[in-house]
Amino acid sequence: MLTRLYTCKTINMAYVSIIVPCYNSSKTIAQCLNALRASIYKDYELIIVDDHSSDDTAAIAAQFTDKIISLKENKGSGQARKTGLLSSQADITCFIDSDIMIKPDTLSIIINYMEKHPEVDAVTGLLSKEHPNKNFFSQYKNLYMNYTFNLLPEKVAFLFGSVYAIKKKTTDASQGFLRYAPDTEHGQTLLGQGKTIAFLKNLEVVHLKKYTFFSLIKNDFWVPFSWARIFVRFRGWQQLGRNKTGFAHAPQRQLASIIITSILASFVIAGHFIAALNVLSCILLIIWLFLNTPFFLFLFKERGIRFLLSSIILTFIDQIIMAVGIIAGFYFQLFQLFV
Repeated sequence: MLTRLYTCKTINMAYVSIIVPCYNSSKTIAQCLNALRASIYKDYELIIVDDHSSDDTAAIAAQFTDKIISLKENKGSGQARKTGLLSSQADITCFIDSDIMIKPDTLSIIINYMEKHPEVDAVTGLLSKEHPNKNFFSQYKNLYMNYTFNLLPEKVAFLFGSVYAIKKKTTDASQGFLRYAPDTEHGQTLLGQGKTIAFLKNLEVVHLKKYTFFSLIKNDFWVPFSWARIFVRFRGWQQLGRNKTGFAHAPQRQLASIIITSILASFVIAGHFIAALNVLSCILLIIWLFLNTPFFLFLFKERGIRFLLSSIILTFIDQIIMAVGIIAGFYFQLFQLFV
């Protein structure tokens, strides 16, 4: 529900609508909008949807934006995106998170690709290797995301909330924007409608979020938790292996590594009681290292040996957390279906 609509200046019908959903984003919204205003591509309208922030997000955004839409209560990013889409005037709607900085050519990449590929209904991208926060956990998470997404094929079945664009005529604003994992869910909804989503590896944006160990672990529990729920809801087993990938944003190599990590952790614990499992644990550890060797070489090339050694330990812990999140998500979704 809309409570206020601010117009900072009169605009013509824009070719592109940029929607930025935000909630308590005062620390990053100015950087996000400054980057948008520095874009080479200028023919757009900018719509901010403030999801009932309790800080001065809206006041900061009002210095940059064409429109600010404020919601009466916090509904989550999915509802914020839906509200923005309903207000959009353009043929192409681009969604950008409030903690993201686009590059000067980001919008140009999106528009040029969609003009050259009329068969494509939506495009999405990935995080750049660069990150403004220099602490280990922020650097690790950002590099992990960049590497993992680069394993994906050109056609995908998800939308990455940090940056994606859709042709407005291809989507029903009443569908696909749910509270949990709305970007992935929206992508699956489009796939079910026979739409095509292109993944552009040159469509890179900079993430401003700062991670600590605990915020990383929290994130890497809840994202797989939602992923598992979506997997059950959209019969993800039917998509496994399609286009040489796993399901949604998770490539096959990542899924295999997480599965092996969970089994390995179980065997290590059980090995205290069943000695024979220790041999199997060693075998699984070798397989896990083999699966992750390309990633570890990538980290070594980007950040050096000290960063790599810390990352090996964190990767193992992090993938255990991902596995727990997936199991919990499966259980929760199945429980809802049968109870």
